[in-house]
Amino acid sequence: MEKRRRTDYRRFNNATLLPQKRRRTGKVEKGKIEMDNSGTLDMARRAWEELESHRRGRSRNRDYTFGKQWNDSITLADGRTVTEEQYLKEQGKVPLKNNLIRQLVKNVVGQFRSTQTQPVCVARDRREQPLGEILSSAMEYVYQHNRVWELDGRTLEEFLISGSCFHKVLYGKRGEKTDVWIDEVNPARVFFNVMEDPRHWDCTLIGEIHDVPVSTLLSRFAGGDRSRAIELRNIYSDVRDTDFARQYDTITDERIDNLDFFRPSDGNMCRVIEVWRYESRERLQCHDTLKGISYKAALPAAGAIEKENRRRIKEAAKNGIPPSQVPLIKTEWFIDTVWYYRFLSPLGHILAEGETPYWHGSHPYAFKLYPLVDGEIHSFVEDVIDQQRYINRLITMVDFIMGSSAKGVLLFPEDQIPDGMTIEDVADEWTRYNGVILFRPKPGSPLPQQIAVNATNVGAYELLNLQMKLFEDISGVHGAMQGKGTAPGTSYALYAQQIQNSSLNLVDVFESYKNFRQDRDTKLMKTIQQFFDKEKYLQIVGASDEERLENITKEAVCNADFDISITESSSSQVYRSVSNEFLLELFRMGQITLEMLLENGSFPFSDKLLQSLEKNRSEMSAQEGVGAGLRQAIHVPAKMQPELPV
Repeated sequence: MEKRRRTDYRRFNNATLLPQKRRRTGKVEKGKIEMDNSGTLDMARRAWEELESHRRGRSRNRDYTFGKQWNDSITLADGRTVTEEQYLKEQGKVPLKNNLIRQLVKNVVGQFRSTQTQPVCVARDRREQPLGEILSSAMEYVYQHNRVWELDGRTLEEFLISGSCFHKVLYGKRGEKTDVWIDEVNPARVFFNVMEDPRHWDCTLIGEIHDVPVSTLLSRFAGGDRSRAIELRNIYSDVRDTDFARQYDTITDERIDNLDFFRPSDGNMCRVIEVWRYESRERLQCHDTLKGISYKAALPAAGAIEKENRRRIKEAAKNGIPPSQVPLIKTEWFIDTVWYYRFLSPLGHILAEGETPYWHGSHPYAFKLYPLVDGEIHSFVEDVIDQQRYINRLITMVDFIMGSSAKGVLLFPEDQIPDGMTIEDVADEWTRYNGVILFRPKPGSPLPQQIAVNATNVGAYELLNLQMKLFEDISGVHGAMQGKGTAPGTSYALYAQQIQNSSLNLVDVFESYKNFRQDRDTKLMKTIQQFFDKEKYLQIVGASDEERLENITKEAVCNADFDISITESSSSQVYRSVSNEFLLELFRMGQITLEMLLENGSFPFSDKLLQSLEKNRSEMSAQEGVGAGLRQAIHVPAKMQPELPV
């Protein structure tokens, strides 16, 4: 690694920061950034290097998905290593392709996005279900401002291409808004330990590499300490905050394909390595018999606990209470396991560290590796690459045969060339419209003849049709699911059954992706429980539900236990049709009023009709008030009063 340069000043918030000399007092000075001595950086590097083959496979699958299907390298007899595209060009062939993988991936993503779903929080204690409804509204709010439905569609595309997907659930401030955020993490930037459990419960190490600008680095890790900001700027002294990326184009995949663990691709970016480890700590399990609570404490807290116990014994002795009857804090040593995070520089400086700040007690990542049989990842696209390669090869071969076969070749005997003409004159006359070649044939000599050879009928078309059929059989996405036409006379029931049978081949992929979404939404729900307060819930559910929030506190929502259930969204056409039909049936039976029907149904005219009903009700109330005033003024008995028109 290139040695980093040290300079005497750097820019920070448009001001010049001069590194100040520190007196060597033997104490850790304020702003001093310590080095990592736990071996975490080396462990992260080795985990990153172990995933090199997965990153190469993901890059290859991505290239095949988006049309770069002749990029595989081959070694020639002369020892050169070239791409298949370059080799075909050297042979005088045109590398053709017919991209079927892209259409396949788009069809599967379309199947997913055609039925929108949303998370619903179901309380295990049915008495707490009102809390679950409030939390469901909060989940829907976070879904909307994070545009999760678009994010899930793109993440599914990544899942089909690479067999892995990663999301990150965070709480913090972005711009002027402090809220819960969901980020998609590029699998090329992630590293993790070896896992064999398909549920990923054996994950003990996970992290990612970040490339952030200098301003973001100082804002995130300076912590309001100017001396610490100076130290950070010195650590990243070789980063030029005024340069732009010069190595690669703006829209390209080369930057991701050429990632290095220690150095960023752009010269104006700072490399930060985020590592989460499942570590063990010596702890004290404390039970305060006076307050009736249990908690965990670090080993250095043993002195403070002993001091508190002596104080209680002393206070009790003044009141004549023997020490055996004094409620003390009982402790027990044990080994605790926690998720511990570290943000490191490429040189091993600890930019930030600590135990997980989230109440769910884990790292903020939600991920899925498919299918993880014997710890291996195999994507959906990987299964059909061989068929795609053979289809491209057959198309290129047919094109080459058609281009090199004899088409209208004229065989003209030399002794039959007419007097006064050359072979060029014969060729021009032969190809001319209504051309005439006048010659006197010689006895025994063959006459001129034209040869046209159909050399393409060598079985290539049969092989091509076979590979197209195998492509559908292996992928499981058949013509019925793709909306292709069927044979004449096919009944609707049979066609629908074919679509259903085709969808069965994708159940495993969709269920695995659904489990990923449930894991993500569970962490999302617990993060909302941790950070949202009553005012935030009131902003989400609106003033109409303020009565339901009167007796609800943040502690009540946080302590409630919920299950996440991903159900069909109310915004889908099927859901709206079923719910509207159910409400109409209740209205016909007289179980609900017209207002209840319009408030709970999904009708395009609901709001306008409700306003009209409210206006009509207000007018009727006003008319009834006028009539009552008239009756009181003229003292007309109520029985004799005429009814007001409605």
